[in-house]
Amino acid sequence: MIRRSKVAQMASLAIFMLCLPACGSQNIKIPASICETPVDPKLTAPLLKSTGELSEWHAAGWGEKGRSVCIISVDKTEALRLRFDWHTDTIDPMKYSSPNNSVTGLWEPRRMPHLADSATIGDDGSMATTRCKGRGKWHFTLALKVTRDRKIVHQPREIERFMRTYMPATMKTVGCTPP
Repeated sequence: MIRRSKVAQMASLAIFMLCLPACGSQNIKIPASICETPVDPKLTAPLLKSTGELSEWHAAGWGEKGRSVCIISVDKTEALRLRFDWHTDTIDPMKYSSPNNSVTGLWEPRRMPHLADSATIGDDGSMATTRCKGRGKWHFTLALKVTRDRKIVHQPREIERFMRTYMPATMKTVGCTPP
């Protein structure tokens, strides 16, 4: 009888321990758009890796030519930083993706083919730039930086999946048609 009691206690404890992360956490709904661009929540969720309260902040001048910033926070802590830049010159994202660049520096940056005119990906973000037809000599650049926790090993495959969907969708949102 004592043996069954111990087994029952151990089983109950195991069930409780398995339930603790899921049962005690607050389920949040990942939005269907990030920084005014529609994106499948299944692509955004792995980058946030959290169950806290989400909020979105836009810099003044959002949507105007020049530079715009959009920050996604989880429980009031920055998780994703997105920069949207309109410029007249061609840039090399690899230059801005180097780890010592204070603006967009990425961990382990490398070229990412077949996304835009030029793109890079790192363990904690990505940057892509392209020319836009009908905008004169304008170029559009999107930089994504995962900022939630510097100690977490980031997932470049998840970042790449996100960017391969988000970059073309953002180009459509801002009116950038590739030549």
